[in-house]
Amino acid sequence: MKERILILQRLLLHYRVGFFKKFCIRFPAAKVFYGQPYKGEPLKNAEESDADIFEQSKNLYFGKTGKVFISNIYFKIIKYRPNVVISVFNVGNLNIYLLFILKFFLRYKLILWSFGYDPVRGFDPKKSFTDKVRLFLSQKADAVIFYWETGKQEVSNHSYKKGHYFVAPNTLDTDRQFELKEIFDNKGREEIKKELGVKEEFHFVYVGRLLKDKQADLLLRAFKIVEDKNSHCCLSIIGDGPEYDNLKKLSVELGDRNIKFRGEILNDVTTGKWIYASDAFVMPGRLGLSVVHSFCFGTPVISQKKKNYFHGEGVAYIKEGINGYLVDDGSIEKIAKKMVDIISDPELSHKLRLNAFNTAVNECSIGNMLNGFVKTINYVTLK
Repeated sequence: MKERILILQRLLLHYRVGFFKKFCIRFPAAKVFYGQPYKGEPLKNAEESDADIFEQSKNLYFGKTGKVFISNIYFKIIKYRPNVVISVFNVGNLNIYLLFILKFFLRYKLILWSFGYDPVRGFDPKKSFTDKVRLFLSQKADAVIFYWETGKQEVSNHSYKKGHYFVAPNTLDTDRQFELKEIFDNKGREEIKKELGVKEEFHFVYVGRLLKDKQADLLLRAFKIVEDKNSHCCLSIIGDGPEYDNLKKLSVELGDRNIKFRGEILNDVTTGKWIYASDAFVMPGRLGLSVVHSFCFGTPVISQKKKNYFHGEGVAYIKEGINGYLVDDGSIEKIAKKMVDIISDPELSHKLRLNAFNTAVNECSIGNMLNGFVKTINYVTLK
């Protein structure tokens, strides 16, 4: 029997497309429904025309944040008659509450897919009404898939039922990134740097939204220290966001001509080249899947240790001194020191690059993520 699976997403983000396509190879009767972004938000839907897999509906948003929404998917669900529904899980997704009601009539199994908790404030259902609702829904769902083990553990600490909790390590389409790396390896890093117009001997990169919690300002200040020690360095800032103007102003104040703002780049080949051509990926603030992206190209990551809740799931892949570094929080000097260490020691650089890539292959692979979904689906369908 083919499992008729519906995956419900608020948006179809570009880094999810590869996973969904592989998921639909494993489950040929699966479909992905998604809606449009909230007015004015920076996130965009991927340009994807495979109607056999993806189908766009419409989201109706409430309030001024875009966190509360409902989608016009219910006639489609009734027509499709799924036996498994997998929904993006946040308390403001009003679809979830209706899905719980509808499942009693259509007899499908409901799986919620979640980071697990608010990465800023953590998870405490005794103090937070939102967390209390999240815990209630987690307990009532047929299964919950968490992005990482930490998310599962946080919710499990407050749960009386835990056997329906699973982990599908959140990642990118690593197969695609590995293919690109092989192409780049055949050319070599120096040739890739020439293609990008990087003339300096050493190169560091930041790729991501320019937000306050990413703390790119610390990187600019650290790079100034690095450049004072070695003038043959360049830093590329790839991305856009509300902090763009402030960071440009800071680079002028620092008087640094080797800090280059490359703008937002959405092409995966070009972005891959920038990461591949770098001695390290440096993001002092909140880490997410950027760690996976970097490791796929054998590029080590430098960030900061944070107390309590802050970093996303990507931080779990960093092994101190093995494939990257997490320095003391707020220490610009230590960020700079690790950058200098890497470009001053070829053996260290080689070790970090090799281990970063091996981590991507062995721990971050899209196959591991798919296996987590398969285990969860088997659980709810065989139960």
